[in-house]
Amino acid sequence: MHALKIQNIEKIYGKVKVLKGIDLEIQPGQFLILVGPSGCGKSTLLNMIAGLEPVSNGNIFIGDRDVTHLDPKDRDIAMVFQSYALYPNMTVRQNIEFGLTIRKTEKSEQKKIVEKVSKLLQIESLLDRKPKQLSGGQRQRVAMGRALARDPSIFLFDEPLSNLDAKLRVEMRGEIKELHQREGTTIVYVTHDQIEAMTLGDVIAVMKDGEIQQFGPPQEIYDNPRNQFIASFMGSPSMNFIPCQAEKVDGDMPTMQITLESGNEKVKVPIKQNIKGLEAYAGKSVILGIRPEQITQQGEEKPDSAMLNCDVELIEPTGPDTLVTVRINGVKTVCRIHPTAESKVDKLMPLLLDMSKVVFFDPDTQERVY
Repeated sequence: MHALKIQNIEKIYGKVKVLKGIDLEIQPGQFLILVGPSGCGKSTLLNMIAGLEPVSNGNIFIGDRDVTHLDPKDRDIAMVFQSYALYPNMTVRQNIEFGLTIRKTEKSEQKKIVEKVSKLLQIESLLDRKPKQLSGGQRQRVAMGRALARDPSIFLFDEPLSNLDAKLRVEMRGEIKELHQREGTTIVYVTHDQIEAMTLGDVIAVMKDGEIQQFGPPQEIYDNPRNQFIASFMGSPSMNFIPCQAEKVDGDMPTMQITLESGNEKVKVPIKQNIKGLEAYAGKSVILGIRPEQITQQGEEKPDSAMLNCDVELIEPTGPDTLVTVRINGVKTVCRIHPTAESKVDKLMPLLLDMSKVVFFDPDTQERVY
């Protein structure tokens, strides 16, 4: 296991700067997720760590070694690709052995490694098959097995589950998580799927336009997004953004409140959180960020909650809960309620808003108000 350190990495194609000074550091055994929309630069960064793309500026360290200008074979990394990249004319056994053969590992040692890896990934019965005889999930296991056989310092995964169907994706996600917990390997994993990011990573780097927008543990990023982009990208369904007017309350605690409106009902909601920056928005517009699970059916009121009767526009049962769409302050707002809660389209439903974790954003800059 080795740490990974990325210092001021830039990638420039002609006059276009694709990566704009990336700084990252993870400890040995950590699982780093690079997440963001298509074109944000996450795969380019992964390829630069692997040595498949030259670095324009900056340095990459694996452990204590500066590998910035080393060939991929000299970096002690193993990569699992989206396309599996298996040799079609070789059996599963030969695919796993290939890297070991190139490194001139003894045949007896190769046999032990293949047995260990195939048992770990439960592909013992597939060793004499060729890739065309395997399912997508089996091919991905073989690709992982080939990487594991090398026992590298760092594993690199480039959207490895995107070609699988939804059920298999969930299964393979669990297997990768178990593998990391069992082996304690250092992993850098690229995905555009925020569910994968939340469930797999020890730390997440959210990327946009060649820059890291936020870096930290998954729950920290989910609960405390720095801007509207992060708040909308992390979470499914994504955070609701409700425009509202901030008002100062003279001589009272709390000192700020907002007005929420649905149909014919308006309620004044005090902001009990200590958000000092909100006072600068008194008499101005501000964006309330509230996640669907923070708006639910009326029940036991919490110390920091508000009740609002809302017209139901859409009902989407998901099994463990039901997503209900209402309109608050003129914008569609998704709420997560219990599946047994009574709800009907075009009928009023009393909803409880938990204000203890809401966040606010500047409507112009989309940056978080602290």
